[in-house]
Amino acid sequence: MLLRLLIAASALAACAAHAQQSVILVRHAELGDAAGVDAKAVPLSSDGQARAERLAKMLERSGVKAVYATDYQRTRATAEPTAKLLQHEVMVVSQDHPQEFVDRLRKEHAGDVVLVVGHSDTVAGIIKALGVGEDARFDKQDFGNFFVVTPKAGSASLLRLRY
Repeated sequence: MLLRLLIAASALAACAAHAQQSVILVRHAELGDAAGVDAKAVPLSSDGQARAERLAKMLERSGVKAVYATDYQRTRATAEPTAKLLQHEVMVVSQDHPQEFVDRLRKEHAGDVVLVVGHSDTVAGIIKALGVGEDARFDKQDFGNFFVVTPKAGSASLLRLRY
């Protein structure tokens, strides 16, 4: 409950005070069996599916207006429960050009709260492109990081939580 309040307060503060978006970033949830499966087709495990459902419940009243994920089964499967609950489509984004993606967010979602589901090696790059000065890297075996980036004049703040 406290986490929901923090997310809602951060999102509302960003929209009201700065008329800019808050960007919520998570890594895809836990992986299922990858044996013999193309890297883009690796599914979520049952723990990963449960985490994706938890994410959706957490964000139910967050004001998320857009949901993005890379073109991988695991990122889309992490994003889909939230998108479905909020009646949005999961929009596919390239994982290769974080600054171009951030420019797109600023243009298309200037006043919105946005969810982005990426990978262990892309989430930190997007956070940096959003203007956060601190390092947001994390261990590749860690699936529970939940980042909220709130733009401010000249910089951005980072709230790092666990879910």
